[in-house]
Amino acid sequence: MTEGFYLGIDAAAHGSIAALADGQGTIQAFCEGPGVLPGRASALEQQQLIRGMVDGVLARAGVAEDRLTAMAVGMSGAESSRARGRIESVLQAVVPPIPCLTECPAILALRAATRDAVGVGLVVDHRTSCVGRDRYGRRHAVGGHGAISGDVGYAEDLAMRALGSAWMAEDGRAGPSSLSAAIPDAVGVDSVQRLSDLRENGELPAAVVEAAVACLFAEADGGDGLAEKIIEDTGSRLGAAVVATMRTLTLREANAVVVLDGAMFGRHPPLAIAAQQRILSAVNEAHVILAHAERVLGAVLFARDLVDHAPLAFADRVRGQAGVVIG
Repeated sequence: MTEGFYLGIDAAAHGSIAALADGQGTIQAFCEGPGVLPGRASALEQQQLIRGMVDGVLARAGVAEDRLTAMAVGMSGAESSRARGRIESVLQAVVPPIPCLTECPAILALRAATRDAVGVGLVVDHRTSCVGRDRYGRRHAVGGHGAISGDVGYAEDLAMRALGSAWMAEDGRAGPSSLSAAIPDAVGVDSVQRLSDLRENGELPAAVVEAAVACLFAEADGGDGLAEKIIEDTGSRLGAAVVATMRTLTLREANAVVVLDGAMFGRHPPLAIAAQQRILSAVNEAHVILAHAERVLGAVLFARDLVDHAPLAFADRVRGQAGVVIG
């Protein structure tokens, strides 16, 4: 049974990826697909996405579906047991009739980096997900629903703070800042007063968000005090979410592990440093890890765990392919 194949899928807002491993933990194929937005994708869209990922990765590996032993699916928005149950019922019609687990991105990141998925996973990219898990399987999630639940650090949040700060620096509500000139130039308008024209149906286009976030970190790197303050404050608030999770679950000593994952941390180290400083100031024994293994590898390990806990050799081989699976 353990010589079969193990399928992991990470379906996130910015894009999805599937990876297929053999019984020894060697990745045989991967397949990329579109993203899935929690609360916006219909049941049919979720089904079509996952079915397409399953078919795509099996075809690339040349493996028949009946050779699959187990699979795990990570999906944005699956932080709560209620959400996971809803997603599982949606996927039941399209996934193979084998052991299958549904998880959230934060716990996938935790499994990709640790032996037992105990600790806190904090994922920050197009949304923020902070979820902890203790050795007894108890979980605690902080936020996870965007601005309405106090989330910060995700791409649109940073972009809006950068645009708002540029405007306030221009009209005198904040002190002088290079953002007042740099942000309009970065997003393609001739003044801060034209920033409001960028919204489409009340939202900022993805290209504007990306340009604004890149500009924010560039100006901070150049020494702009307001840009630095935004990053430090955002990192501190992200760290506070982790600390709240650790205290709720009493994660101490060997269990005080934190995995930081997502594009905002990977592309912008100052944000990770600010979050780490806040965490360590409150829990000095915390072991903070900046993820290097893609979350989909955590899904593969969870799939193997459904048979029995992934052997060390299997896990080491899977993790040794970090950076190879994607790009």
